[in-house]
Amino acid sequence: MSIVGPLLALAGVLLGAVLSYAFSVQGENRRERWALSREWRERRLQTYGAFVSDIKRMKSVAARIAADVGLDDQAPPMTREAGKDVLAEANMARGNSFETLSLIAGREVVQAARALNRAVWRLEWFARGLLDDTDVDGWLVAKRGYYHALNRFHEIARHELGVTGVFSPREEEGSPREQYELERQARTLPGRRPPHASPAAEPN
Repeated sequence: MSIVGPLLALAGVLLGAVLSYAFSVQGENRRERWALSREWRERRLQTYGAFVSDIKRMKSVAARIAADVGLDDQAPPMTREAGKDVLAEANMARGNSFETLSLIAGREVVQAARALNRAVWRLEWFARGLLDDTDVDGWLVAKRGYYHALNRFHEIARHELGVTGVFSPREEEGSPREQYELERQARTLPGRRPPHASPAAEPN
């Protein structure tokens, strides 16, 4: 009786087992890589969010101090004396979150974060009185630079995280006082009905 048939059958079984094991290991490795990639994306998202939150808090405090000296007309005022410690704490939190970001972010994200740091520091300099308290135009330029750097950071961070969809950049909102003045001028134009006024009844 020939043993070739049984040997071929045994070889087929062994080959099937080896292939099954190889595919199983490959699939497990793929799942582990996917899970690790997902975990890193979540960590990056949390880290980037914490950094932006600290940046925004620092900007908010700086704007409140700037409002007290007449540079900003949107934020609720806070005196420089009362705000200097709050600003220092916000800056320390921003520094800590930036260090964490630097450990896990790609080069482009880190560079964008550094640019955002520089932009918010300029607002801080105004708030601390290191720049001219009467330079309203300089403050507005610094705010525009801040929003530009913030939008740039969002764009690059979204790209690294693989976020889909069109990014909507944040724009500096106009002063409520300016908007009010424009609306008031529009109300006083000849022949202009006040807002929400009902039109006069047409004759039958």
